[in-house]
Amino acid sequence: MQIVVRGGRQAEGEAELQGSKNAALPMLAAGILTREEIRFHHCPNISDVRVMTELLENIGIQTAREDTVLCMQADHLKNSEILQKEAGRVRASILFLGSLLARTGRAKVHMPGGCSIGRRPIDIHIAAFEKSGVAVTEEGEWLVCCRRQVPDRITIRFPYPSVGAVENMILFHALGKSEVTLENCAREPEITALCQMLRKMGAEIQGEGTGTITIRGVRRLHGTDITVPGDRIAFMTYAAMALGTQGKIRICTKNENFLTEQKELEKAGCTFLNHENEVVVSADRGIKAIPYLKTAPYPGFPTDAQSLFLTLMSRAHGESVLCETVFENRFQMIPYLKKMGADIDTVSQCAYVHGVIRLHGETVRATDLRSGAALLLAGVMAEGETVIEQAENILRGYEDPVQNMENFGFEVR
Repeated sequence: MQIVVRGGRQAEGEAELQGSKNAALPMLAAGILTREEIRFHHCPNISDVRVMTELLENIGIQTAREDTVLCMQADHLKNSEILQKEAGRVRASILFLGSLLARTGRAKVHMPGGCSIGRRPIDIHIAAFEKSGVAVTEEGEWLVCCRRQVPDRITIRFPYPSVGAVENMILFHALGKSEVTLENCAREPEITALCQMLRKMGAEIQGEGTGTITIRGVRRLHGTDITVPGDRIAFMTYAAMALGTQGKIRICTKNENFLTEQKELEKAGCTFLNHENEVVVSADRGIKAIPYLKTAPYPGFPTDAQSLFLTLMSRAHGESVLCETVFENRFQMIPYLKKMGADIDTVSQCAYVHGVIRLHGETVRATDLRSGAALLLAGVMAEGETVIEQAENILRGYEDPVQNMENFGFEVR
């Protein structure tokens, strides 16, 4: 699949912000924990969500979508084995371990997939499950887990604040009899959204958004209606397009402002005007270089936005340094930016970016979701036509990006 972008236009217009990919996927996994219906409002219609719903249906769970509402009901599970190869394409499939173990006591799941941005070690997940009384074995490409004797009181300290490992422990311990303390937790907003959903279902969870989360297991969870929060990385993507073209756009939100993300974009030259259900983004003074920027767990600079800033800095006034500390292969797109005229040197996990006056359109490749979005940004910032191959990777996390870009006044097909 290709997406073709012709540069030379300033961003102008408005679009509605989609629901968050990184929030929706663990929330779907949480729906396994109850026999009652869950209704997800503002659920993004993206390929990762579609793959997750296919996997749910394959184990007997009913799903249905009407517009932006996705319904699921896990009143009957045919089995607790996610054997389809499709599971290997979606990183969040690893979250089936926590929810299936909690519901049935057993789970067999394909090793997680997702983007080709480097290792996503699951040893943190395995160690946490083993401390929770779960026997874990590897059978080729599969993880097989069986619940044994779960201790009454458990304290788990994560060696690294892994978002997925924290979510898996929350899902596993929400049902049960144990009192659990999770330390050195990831603090991402997507974890907060998961905990808020589970509390609406009857779970006893406290502390999300901090380094320590406590869980008191309950016997039963019930159905609920829940709204998926807006996608903060999609917000940053479209705001970056306004900055990269010195335009002005309106992003319609669900009473969300993404202030943490705004602060990062303000460093590069964005200005924001926040209203109740929309954010106005403008940038008429060009892109500012950022002397040093390092990715880090939330509330630090998000690794998912690193490629966007690498692209912005390629046309900033001055020199910037971007260091990647989370995934070792986040710089796969640099050869394509250089092909478009960017001046970037890399040493280990740091990119030294010397801003240039212009980029020019080329044929490039979206090797992963986030670099693909950044190449869309490069396309609107460049002169001429940019052809992005393997654009299906972008659709893993972006809902109808072509239509949204057209709404913002860009020429794209």
